[in-house]
Amino acid sequence: MTGHAVPCIVMAHGFSAVRGQRLDAYAERFCAAGIGVLVFDYRHFGDSDGAPRQLLSIRRQLQDWRAAIAFARTLPDVDPERIALFGSSLSGGHVLTMAARDPAIAAVVAQVPTCDGLRNLPPLGLAHLTRLTLAGCYDALRSLAGLSPYYIRAAGEPGSLAAMATHEALPWFTEVTPANTTWVNQVAARIALTYGTYRPRPCKNVQFAP
Repeated sequence: MTGHAVPCIVMAHGFSAVRGQRLDAYAERFCAAGIGVLVFDYRHFGDSDGAPRQLLSIRRQLQDWRAAIAFARTLPDVDPERIALFGSSLSGGHVLTMAARDPAIAAVVAQVPTCDGLRNLPPLGLAHLTRLTLAGCYDALRSLAGLSPYYIRAAGEPGSLAAMATHEALPWFTEVTPANTTWVNQVAARIALTYGTYRPRPCKNVQFAP
């Protein structure tokens, strides 16, 4: 107990990642500076509940952000008028979306945010996009039939059937993932059908650092 209300940063990770992949290190630095931190995993991932596992739903993740923000405002010693958001990659887009929807958010940190899913797709190449789309359709059909998800790798080498098939993706996950991780390198393929339509729009008061 601090005896006075402190600001609080709400944090969650990017595409398929979980809080144990170095978000804890950020949280420790913020806490050392006298700022409260709430770090959470999205439903279906990491330490959170939710079945089926590894189901990435942008709509549900935004709901999770809203719930986490509301919970942070109820915490003892937290100033509900000084809630900030911190996100990277896909969650960087999420925090921009939440700031646009909640004008009471005091500050936002969006590291390399997803600002236009459609613009991120062409670099993957037509062949890879076709494979992802077919995998997504198959997974969606399985869902309609009440079957378990069809999974693809979240991160993989170029040419592999992975959501992030780049030279940098898998090495990054390997570097930041601890031995006792809850991270699983897979995701339900249906995200391939909706990722390109996600276009977060920041509120007019959000300013980008150079």
